Amino acid sequence: MRHAQENLARASQAASLAELSASIAHEVNQPLTAVITSSNVCQRWLAAEPPNIERAQKSVERIARAASAAAEVVSRVRALFRQSAETRDPIALGSLVVETRDLIAEEATCRRVRVNVEIENGLPPLAVDRVQILQVLINLVRNGMEAMESVASDRVLRMRVRRSGDVVRTEITDCGPGIEFPDRIFEPFFTTKGHGMGMGLAICRSIVESHGGQLWAENNEPHGTTFVFTLPLVDVKAPFAHQEP
Repeated sequence: MRHAQENLARASQAASLAELSASIAHEVNQPLTAVITSSNVCQRWLAAEPPNIERAQKSVERIARAASAAAEVVSRVRALFRQSAETRDPIALGSLVVETRDLIAEEATCRRVRVNVEIENGLPPLAVDRVQILQVLINLVRNGMEAMESVASDRVLRMRVRRSGDVVRTEITDCGPGIEFPDRIFEPFFTTKGHGMGMGLAICRSIVESHGGQLWAENNEPHGTTFVFTLPLVDVKAPFAHQEP
């Protein structure tokens, strides 16, 4: 019995390590993809005749932000699995949505995706870990853009933030073919992508639930998917910055 318990403990540790490693690899891949995309765009602006220095400079700024995000992601994912106390500050969710739109702007252009943002006025701030919620937003937006790769017509991704009772509700809607396995998409290591690791949505749900919220997906009619996550309202009196789109 003692031997079996020791084996079970080692198996549990190995499973946790595998999930942690996959999580970090998946999440670091997000900002690295942004670095590569912005680097390619920067090279094109510099190779133009005449070179577009202003556009190239903006691409370099995005590269710097994405590289810094990679380091932040590692520490936040580790903190999530250690279940340590995150640093949460009063932040307007609308500002994170706008930041997400700006971070994925070049990738959206390359994918021929138009991103529409709708943020309800007067939303109160939320006590959140900025980097982790940004991870959630970027993951869901990228999922939406990838879902529309087979769409030949207008590719539109909608991001909507509004208050719903005692929570703030965020919706990210694509016009792709919909979800094939709605009951399994949040399972760790489950993926329908040939190059996927099956960790993105599992991490997103863990982050949202650690903030006291919920994350789920809905198929739209006649096509498309909406990912919805809610975050609870709190009484935050500290000052905060809000950036309108």
